[in-house]
Amino acid sequence: MRYWGKLKRKSTKGLTVIEVVVITSIVIALGIFLMMYSAGLFTTTTLDLTEETSRNIQLLRGILLIEAVHYYSREDGTDAADIYVRNIAKHPIDLTVTRIELIISHDVLHDYVPKSSVGFGNLTKLKMGENASLSAPVCNQCKKGDILIYRVWYISSFMYNVENPLMSVNDMLYVEAKIIKPIGGGSPLKCPLPIDNWVMIDYIDPITGAIFGRIGSLSPAISIRPSLASSQSDDLSFTVTAIEIEGGGSGSGSAEIDIPTARLERVVGDYENLQVPLRVTVTSSWNVIQREWIFGGISGKLHISGIYLQWSRLDKILEGVMLELGYGETGNYRVKITLKDCDGEVLMATSVYINVERTNDFEARFIPIPDPIRFDQIYYIETEVEELSGGH
Repeated sequence: MRYWGKLKRKSTKGLTVIEVVVITSIVIALGIFLMMYSAGLFTTTTLDLTEETSRNIQLLRGILLIEAVHYYSREDGTDAADIYVRNIAKHPIDLTVTRIELIISHDVLHDYVPKSSVGFGNLTKLKMGENASLSAPVCNQCKKGDILIYRVWYISSFMYNVENPLMSVNDMLYVEAKIIKPIGGGSPLKCPLPIDNWVMIDYIDPITGAIFGRIGSLSPAISIRPSLASSQSDDLSFTVTAIEIEGGGSGSGSAEIDIPTARLERVVGDYENLQVPLRVTVTSSWNVIQREWIFGGISGKLHISGIYLQWSRLDKILEGVMLELGYGETGNYRVKITLKDCDGEVLMATSVYINVERTNDFEARFIPIPDPIRFDQIYYIETEVEELSGGH
């Protein structure tokens, strides 16, 4: 009984010194390992959080603004568009514009730039506060009044992968601008403008008397306004010739004019006593588009003293014709206006009826245009006056 008791007491004794040392070493090693692992994990997590925070800051604080969209028609009749963008970030964050899309009716992607293999690229890089003008896609076949949506994609330059832009797509943002197309559907011009050295005239005014429609003998002159040109030019020489349609008289004069100009410029010449109806032609070393003007009239009754082609500078569409009428005798008259292209084909022909109740006076009369006509397609302007026996 005593021997068994000894065995029982021996089996329940405490750990030896060696056992304690071994266990302690294991615990310390495991603790150091866990501490090192935790420290590494914490460092990695902190780095990830820092990068994520920096990324979010770049996303939130980098802001692009579309300041304006300029949609216009080139001289050859095709459409063009420029988009003006600005980096309006309040912090020094550079932005890279990567893509411009044109979206038309029913959210259809019509076109985009750049035409790269991935559809994205570095169109421009803008520092804080900088702006830029970028060429944008157009819709030639879209009609005037159609809604066009421009979408400009951008990204913080810090986050942009130059070598592989597709890797940055998830971080790209975009802004949109909606416009109404200001010009009509494009089509090739029948009378394309020369590449350079052309000038357009929208106003001609022979200085005539109200009653007889005759150019006076005191400082006889014909005023012209070259309001549009392919480029600016100082002292371009113009020659203005007037020929009586029903008589044999003629005269001409020359003047040097700075073009383009918004003023009527007097061309003094030997036009004295020339009588309506008159054919007035304008020539120059440059190509004059509106080259021939006919001023109809009946001497002593009613005549056309001035013709002004009113057109829009936005899309060069003719808005109407303003006629200056000289009254010599009361009565009823019909004034016919005909516009022709470079081949002499009629672009428009319309009439306006005039009831003259006063004499020795001038009046301006505006004639609207029923169908759109491009100002740069008008080469010949003709007016004709007919006296009516009664009402119309």
